[in-house]
Amino acid sequence: MTRNRISWTRTALKVPEDVRGQVERTIRSLLRYYPEVTGDIRIGRTRSLDGAAFQSDDGRIKLMLDIRRRKGGGWRLPTGWTLAHELMHLAQFNSSGIPGGERATDVHALARVPPRFIDDSPSYLVVPPSRRRRWSADDARLAHGLAKRALVLREPGVS
Repeated sequence: MTRNRISWTRTALKVPEDVRGQVERTIRSLLRYYPEVTGDIRIGRTRSLDGAAFQSDDGRIKLMLDIRRRKGGGWRLPTGWTLAHELMHLAQFNSSGIPGGERATDVHALARVPPRFIDDSPSYLVVPPSRRRRWSADDARLAHGLAKRALVLREPGVS
């Protein structure tokens, strides 16, 4: 049984089914790392941001993503990292133990998801420009490990 039903706005349904399927598969793969996200997810499109997450008081979730056709052909899809970051916001909405703010969101998402989903540099943390331009799997593993360590060091009683 699927815990989260995913649906698409009318505008987002204009994206080809195979492209929507790629995005949906990545979201479903990431959701196992976000048990706090329990509602149905409605996906829409935005061009002003890479992604944005909203949750209403009654638990309705909307995930706005930059999905668009490239000028040279093909589609621009959100990175695994963008999706992980936005799902972390939804986890924050449903848990008092996760601090808010964009930098905290980056650190918690980096620590929570496996490096294979960290396919782009964190948006709100300081990353050297040379690394940001050429983000690699080694960078993802390093960032994941550092974030996990940072959260351990932040726990009460750890010195």
